[in-house]
Amino acid sequence: MKSINMKVNPLYSDVDLSIVFQFEFEQFGNKIGEAFVSTYSTAGHPVQIRKGKHGSFTKTDKTAVIDQFEVVGGVEKNCMKKLKHFLGVIGISNVHSGYTLRSRFGE
Repeated sequence: MKSINMKVNPLYSDVDLSIVFQFEFEQFGNKIGEAFVSTYSTAGHPVQIRKGKHGSFTKTDKTAVIDQFEVVGGVEKNCMKKLKHFLGVIGISNVHSGYTLRSRFGE
């Protein structure tokens, strides 16, 4: 898994007011795949996470939808693990798949 590098390019979508992340996966300097993930604020009540002397801070639940995921070379699971780890780091644990896993060489 350490031999796989992941680049993240955030994009803003005016159409549905979401942030879309483009992920590019590389192994040994060669591009092996990419993914597109849309993120949305989950409807509902914001959760209060901290009250300080300068006011309250709130956190809104966020959801991610994997719109496209295409990787070659049999490393799909490792790439998906890296992608989900990144989403977890930015506070998104609710991830849905809106894609069909495809491999260019039928692996």
